[in-house]
This record gives sequence, C-alpha cells and structure tokens, in this order.
Amino acid sequence: MLQEMFQEMTLLQPLLRTIKAPSFLLIGFLFATACASAPARPPVQIGTGTPRVEPITGPVDQPEEGVDVTDLGEPEDLTQVRGDGGLTPAFMEGREIKRAAVLLPFSHPNAQVRAEAESMLAGIELALFQYAGDDFLIIPKDTAGKTSVTEARMDEAVQEKANVVLGPLFGANVKAITERAQDKNIPVIAFSNDRSAAGGGAYLASISPEEEVRRMVQYAAGQGIYSFVFLGPQTAYGRQIETALRTEAFNVGGTVLTSAFYMPETGPTEAARSVSGILKSEIATRPRNKVAVMIPERGVKLLSIAPLLPYNGVDMTHVTLMGTSLWSDESVWREPTLDGAVYPAPDPENLTTFREAYRRIYGKSPTDLAAVAYDAAAVAVSLAGEDNLKYNGVTNPDGFFGVNGLFRFRLDGTSERGLAVMQIRPTGAELIEKGASQFGPGPS
Repeated sequence: MLQEMFQEMTLLQPLLRTIKAPSFLLIGFLFATACASAPARPPVQIGTGTPRVEPITGPVDQPEEGVDVTDLGEPEDLTQVRGDGGLTPAFMEGREIKRAAVLLPFSHPNAQVRAEAESMLAGIELALFQYAGDDFLIIPKDTAGKTSVTEARMDEAVQEKANVVLGPLFGANVKAITERAQDKNIPVIAFSNDRSAAGGGAYLASISPEEEVRRMVQYAAGQGIYSFVFLGPQTAYGRQIETALRTEAFNVGGTVLTSAFYMPETGPTEAARSVSGILKSEIATRPRNKVAVMIPERGVKLLSIAPLLPYNGVDMTHVTLMGTSLWSDESVWREPTLDGAVYPAPDPENLTTFREAYRRIYGKSPTDLAAVAYDAAAVAVSLAGEDNLKYNGVTNPDGFFGVNGLFRFRLDGTSERGLAVMQIRPTGAELIEKGASQFGPGPS
C-alpha cells in the first residue's frame, strides 16, 4: 500500500506550488521521510460517533444539523508526550511538531455528507504523504455537523496545540469556532461556500459560486459580450448566483437585462417565455451584439430549460449560454441547445491526475471537495515548512497553485480562483481558456 502511494504521489508532486514572483518555486518534501516515521493512516483515529442514521435519499441543498452527540469515542492510546504541552504521539517524541486539526462531519446523519467528509479526509491524507515531513501531524475530529460539537472539538484542538484548523464543512460551524481560533492565533482553512462565514481568521478554500460567476462574466466580456440575462430557480443558490451576476456585470461595465426566477416545484415554462421575449427584443434592436444567459441548473432540470429558449423563438446564434460547475456533467452535454455553451471549472489536466491517483489508492472516485481538501492541506504543510503557518502566510498575495489551479486567500477570508473555461461540444466538454497562471496585485 505504501509503495503504491509513493508511486502515485510522485505523479502528483508538481501539482502544488507556492508562487514566488517572478518565478515558481516547487514546495515539496520527500515521502520517504514521512514513511519512515509515521503509520500509513493518521496517528489519531476519527471518533466513532453515535450510530449513523440513513437519511432520505436525494441531494443535500442545505446543510443539515447533526445528531446530538454526547460521546464521540475515545482516541486510541498513543502514549502522548507533551514536550510543548500539545498532543504528541510516542513515535513523534522529540520533534518540533506542527499540528493540523481536521474538523469534519464524519458521523453526520446524511450518508452523502458522511461520504463527502471521508473523501475529504482521504484527500488530506494524500497531501500529507506527498508534502509532509516527519514533523507534521493531522488530528481528525468528528463534528457531526453540529455547532455545539464543533465548538467542543475546537476546544480540544486548542488544548492539543493545533497550529491550523482544516475545516469545518458548514458555514454555521465555521462561525462557531472563529472567535476561539482567533483568540489563539490559529488560522482556520474551512470548506464552506457561505461567504458570510469568512473573515476573522477563517479562510474559505472552497470554490465559491461567486468566483464561478466572476469567471463567466470575465470570459463573456473578453468575447465582447456585455449584456446578461439570468434564468434560474427561486432558491438560496439561485439568488446567490443572480446577485453575483449583477455585481460582476457592473464590474465589467455590463448590464443585466432581466432576471427571471421560477419556483422549483412549478417549473421554468413561464420564466423562460418571459426571458425569451426580452431576448428577441434585444436581438432585434442590437443584432450585432450577443447576450449571455446564465442558467444555474443541473441534470434533467437543465435539459428541460435550455430548449425552451429556441422553442420560444430565440435565435440562439445571438446567445451564449453560461452555467456554473453544476454543468460539469457529461449526461447533459449531448443536448443540442447546449452546443457552444460554457461553464467554469478547474483546469482539467491536474485535476484528472489527482482523481486517477486517488482512485488507484482508495479504489473509488473522489468527491469534488476531496481535491479542495488536498490543496488546503498541502498549503498548511508547505507553510509549516517555511515556519509561516500564520495569517500572513495564508494570505500570501502571490497565491498557491494546486490541483484545482491557481488560488489565493483574500484578507476578508474569501478565496480568489484562476478557473478555466470549458465549452460543451457534441463530443464532450473542451477546454477553451486555461485558468490564470499568475495573479495581479495582492488581494484586499
């Protein structure tokens, strides 16, 4: 198992770099060093939690509260040595350890959330084997997705002298620990896409919907498109995308001609008819201009919405359809109306390498957040190696280059991404514009 992991991690070695202007510096540590002194799994086991309850099947639109966990189990006996007062397994005695507490909902009642947490931990393990020396310890802790449990686990992390926190997953849980972490100057690299959870020493590593919209609007502007239309569901996600579209259109000097929402339970027919009327009027008035239509839907819903525009008489040669990462789904790519449509995504080359390595090692495909967790852990390890696992290290304005491409953390805790642009063609999705390889002036 360790030999196989070494071979796969050798392939992944170039995938995380800290960017030192004007050149790129590869940050990495020898796997053999870590292998000689650490077990194949994290040295502190995950709490078992209460018995898991299978949820109702279906997508999780909103984070669920976890079960009421009063006892998440005892960690295995590691003969803790407390040279600096922190958690130190016996095999790491005498070393100057950097510790990362991993706060994830391993015993969440929803099976989909549990699977996400487990895949994220696996991604963190891969980063540990790839980049960490013999002085970096990860301490997985089960939050159950519940704020009270997350607070308790954060208190444990403080007592164990954690230098950084990776997690939590849900915005409410991030907010619950920010003050505790800030009091101890512990950076929190969290995985929520709730921008209100950012700040106060909490940095969001997830690829936010706002960043996806920003990339789409920038691409459209580069194509000379400054008129936008929103057609999407009346949900929290839909409103988040629509707000971002208005903000980013304004930033490039563009205009949102109209926003049409529909209730998920009633369908998009009337909203699509309304949008189609405005599109036909705009095309007739300005026949040389194109209009970009943002549709933040997925799967069957997307397949039912997109054809409604030409059905209602819209000349699609004057329209560019835009989506979000929800469109990264080959089941929708054969829809003729989506031919030429675009959506944002990490540059696929590095991400494909990560996914293949993950599948070979763990025997299954990673979730999308597993790659995000990998990058976050690799950042923590590389900063620890520079003795810069501090706020100013996390917010390095030059950023980092990982399996999800170029990214950096802004001072407000949100992340900026150098996303690529994919275009849907009859044969599949094609990369038409690579992600950024270098950022401009530092984040603010």
